Amino acid sequence: MSYRIRNEHRSFSDSSDSQLVTDNGDKPGQRKPETGVHPAAIGIALIAALWFIAVTWVSFARGAEVDWDLVVVTLFFVFFLGLFLFTATYALKDPRWRQRDTSLREFLRSEVGTATGPMSGRDVMLEIAVMPLSLALAATLIGVVWIAIH
Repeated sequence: MSYRIRNEHRSFSDSSDSQLVTDNGDKPGQRKPETGVHPAAIGIALIAALWFIAVTWVSFARGAEVDWDLVVVTLFFVFFLGLFLFTATYALKDPRWRQRDTSLREFLRSEVGTATGPMSGRDVMLEIAVMPLSLALAATLIGVVWIAIH
C-alpha cells in the first residue's frame, strides 16, 4: 500500500514536494529472525534447575522438618515445570511460531527472534543459561561449605 505524504520541511503551497512511502511491513535495515530458541538452551536451564534441587537435597536433608520443607519446594518445582511443559506443547503446535530446525552450531551463529527484538544465538544462549547455571554453582559451593562445617 502506498501513500503520498507531504514533506513537512517545505512549503505547504508546493504540491510537488510529496514523498512516496511504501508500507510493506518491513523496517528498513532490519533483518527477519532466522530461527527460534534451540531446545539445547532450554535443556541447559532445566538441567541446572534439577542440579540445584539435587544439591539442596544432598546438602541440607538433615531431619524431618527440613526434609518436609525440601519436599514442598520440590513439589512446587515439579508443579511449575509441568505447567511450563504443558503450555510449551501448545506453543510448539501453533503454526504462527513455526521456525526452521537448526543444529546447535547453526543456532549459535544465527539471529533469533525474541520479544525485545532479534538477538544473536550466542546472546540468547547466555541469557537463558547463565542465571540457572550460576545459581546451581552457588548452591553447590554453599552445600560443600555446609557439609564441611556440619
